Order: sequence, then structure tokens, then C-alpha cells
Amino acid sequence: MANLPESGVRMHCAFLLAIDLFLLITANVIVFFLSIGLHPEASAETLAYCALTVTIAVPVLLASGLNRTVWRFTTLHDCSHIVVAILMTMAITAAVASMLPYFHGAPQFLIALQFLVMTAALVGIRALARLRHAGRSRRRANRTTSEREDILVVGVNAVTGLFLRCVTESGGSNIAVAGILSENRRHQRRRLGSHAVLGRPGDIVKIVHELDIHGVKVNRVILAQSFDSLSRSAQDSILRAKTEMNIRVDTLNERLSFDTSAMSSPTSAIKKRNDIISTPAANLEAPTTYLRCKRIFDVAAGTLIGICVAPMMLLVGVLVFFDIGRPIIFWQQRPGALGRPIRILKFRTMRAARRADGRLLSDTQRLSPIGKFLRRVRLDELPQVYNVVIGEMSMVGPRPLLPIDQSQQFRGRLDVKPGLTGWAQINGGRHLSVDDKAVLDLWYARHASLLLDLRILLSTVRTVLFGEHIDENAIREAWLALGDTSKGAAAERQSDFSARKQTLRWPAAVGIQPQPTSAESAQPQ
Repeated sequence: MANLPESGVRMHCAFLLAIDLFLLITANVIVFFLSIGLHPEASAETLAYCALTVTIAVPVLLASGLNRTVWRFTTLHDCSHIVVAILMTMAITAAVASMLPYFHGAPQFLIALQFLVMTAALVGIRALARLRHAGRSRRRANRTTSEREDILVVGVNAVTGLFLRCVTESGGSNIAVAGILSENRRHQRRRLGSHAVLGRPGDIVKIVHELDIHGVKVNRVILAQSFDSLSRSAQDSILRAKTEMNIRVDTLNERLSFDTSAMSSPTSAIKKRNDIISTPAANLEAPTTYLRCKRIFDVAAGTLIGICVAPMMLLVGVLVFFDIGRPIIFWQQRPGALGRPIRILKFRTMRAARRADGRLLSDTQRLSPIGKFLRRVRLDELPQVYNVVIGEMSMVGPRPLLPIDQSQQFRGRLDVKPGLTGWAQINGGRHLSVDDKAVLDLWYARHASLLLDLRILLSTVRTVLFGEHIDENAIREAWLALGDTSKGAAAERQSDFSARKQTLRWPAAVGIQPQPTSAESAQPQ
């Protein structure tokens, strides 16, 4: 598709979309005949429900972008997108059907049957495309008559899989993988793709001699893991093969600029991250027990909220389409948990950056009245429920910032997943300073719990309905938590906080007046 013109690319994407729709129609026809075999008296309701599912699937498929993926390189990540798109289709269909009495006679098992058949259809066609491409790559490799170099690969990990796929894809390559060596006993006598695990790295000399008897002369060894991570016996054997048998040894991680030894130790990675944080909040430890179980809460709450707001999302999507146009979804890369980049999704609220004559517009001019309303009630952030379901975000947590706005001083807020709403959002939100928001996020990272998350979710509803207000007590508590636990340090932090309050013009509605500092109390009244 690289050489196709823009119109050709659009036609190809439209063709793939048509295939998906044909498969969904076929899947629902199969579901219909299976259903009427069990419940013939509800055939009319079942047919109407299947037709409604296919109708709603059209905008969902367009929004999910499944027709823009390359099928022959389909991965598990792509399959997860298919599952989410089907779940969103079924959730919206169920929400619409629940509001119409005609569909109440549809069989209860229809939804589960639809999910299984539609998922099998969309995933199956992509699996067939990948298998077909793999077969063509193997045939191209077998037709190559040039002299090849036989190699051994040491290590079984993601880098090994990447390297083997690269060798397979390049059918004209002069490299042939004779086998794989692994120190893990569970890998012995198993296969990684079409390549067998021949033994352990410590037996490399023996394995090379055995291959030589079979006419395979190994002259190079590829290390898919760092040399230091191997056992002492494996290191000695590889060095012996290099010196005595004149076998070349290459480290794949170094050639690809990978450093798996650093990435394989989460503890060292976290320690390295905390070393650059200058704030005392770096010493705040998140409640890891609850955070491990929080994923269950996120999936349950995200699924429930996604089903409840599905009609609202459909309505907002239609408004954005007629107000701004395509695409209706805007994505932006922001740092997630531990600083890993994630793509957060939003409904578009701003028009194109330039006029038709090329004139650059300001953000105020680009923001439409409907977009302004969506931002005010936070409906533009509804697509982030998808980020929650796939595990990139949480229901409750610090809001994800732009990389330029994420201060190294408050990097400890990234110890937990970003959330749809958070402690800072219900205690002032847009009215707070950057430092106050960060401190509230750090406080949440230390005190996260199920009851606190439920409290934040309920308070978010109040904030959306009645607007944001500053909770001075929550801000004071968060700032005091950053200081030492000693009485003197806490008193000094209280004094500093009192001085800060006078410069921030706290609203009188809060009901707490600034306290005089020690210097102010010494002056005559």
C-alpha cells in the first residue's frame, strides 16, 4: 500500500471494512438460525435484534479503525481491539434494545452467542491472512539457492521471537537458524515456531559437533539475551566455542540498542526512577496490595459504566460528526504508569487548526460551542473508558498530563495508573495550581483504597453536576504529608502553607481564612 495513491488507500480500507461487515452479517445469520432452532417462537425479535447489531456495528468499526490494520501481521493486541469493538457494539445494542419494548422477547442467550460467532469471524479471517502470508514467506525462503550461514540462537524471549520473524520475513536472507539454546529446562525439546530448542548453552560445543555430523556447519552464535545474564558454565562454553571452534558471537540486544538486563528488573528500574526525584514525595510508597487487586475493580466498573453511557457516547459521536466532522475521536500520547507512553482517547472538541486559506486559528476560535459544552461536563472524555478496559488507565487515579507538563519533581504521581477522575479533580480541578494538583495526586498514590475510590467516583458526579470547588483542607493535608513526620517539620510546613494561601486568593466560600504566619503574628493588631 506504500505505492498506492491516497484514493487507492481509501478504497482498500473501504474494501476491508466491507469484508468485516459481510462477516458480521454472515455471523448474525448463523446466530439467527441457531436461535430459532432453540426458540422458534421468538424468530421475529431475534431477526430484528441481529439487524440492529449489524447497523450499530458500522459506526463502531469505523471508530475502532479495524479496517486500517494490516491483516497479515495481526497480533494479540489487534485481536484485543476486535474483542473490545465487538463488546462496544453489543453494549450499545443492548442499551438501545432495552429502551424499545419490541426486543424484550429476544432470547437471553442471544448476546453470548453473538459474541462468540462474531469474534470467531473477525479474528479468524485475520488469522487466515497471517497463516497465508507465513506460508508464502516460507516458500520464498525455500526457493533461495544462495549460500547460507547457519547460526544458533541463545535465549528464549520476546527478542528471540522478533529475530526469528525477521529471518522468516526476509526470504532472500543468507541466514538459516539451525536451532535455539535455552537454560530453562522447561524449554528443552520444545519448538519456537518452526525452530527446535536443541539444548542448553552449556552444551554448545557438543551441539555444534552433532550438527556438523548432519552437514550443518554453525559459524555464528546470536545471543538474544545479555552475556552477563547467562550462567557461568554457559559463558565458559560459549567462549570456548568462540576461541577453539572459531565461531563468531554476536549480542542481538546491543545491535538493536536493547538492554534487557535493565528492563528485566522492575525493582532496579523503580529505584533508578526514584533517584531523579527531588521531592520528599519520592519516599511515599503506594499501597501495592490494593493496587494489585484494583484491576478487577477497574474492569467491572469500566464495563458497567461503558454499558450505561453507551447511548450517550453514540449521541455525542453524532453531535461531533455533524459539528466538526471526521474523525470524531482525538488521540494524544501521554505518560502512563511508570512513565510508559499511552494513547488517551477523547471526542474531538476543536475544529481544524487552519482555515481553508491557510490562516492559523487560535484555540479559542477552534473550540466550537458544542465542544465547549462537552468539555464543561467532561463528556469529551467518555472514550477513555476504552483505555480503562484494556488496562492502560484506571477509573480513579492522577489525570494523565502532557509530557511537557509532567515535572520530574512530582514524577512519583506516575507510580499508579492515570485515571478518568482523581483526588485533584474533586478537590478543585481546573481552579488549582499545578503544584497543588501534583501534591494531591501524590497523596492519592499513597492512600489509594477501595473506599477512597468509591468516594472519588461519587464526588465526581457532584462535580460534574454542580461545578468544581476548592477543598482547602484536602490540599493542606496533602502538603503536610510531604514533610517529615517530626513535629518541628510539620509545624514549619504548616507555616509555609499558610503563607502560600494568602498568595492564591482562596475563595471565601471555602469557609477557612488564611492563618497568620509567625512573622505576621508578631506585628501589632
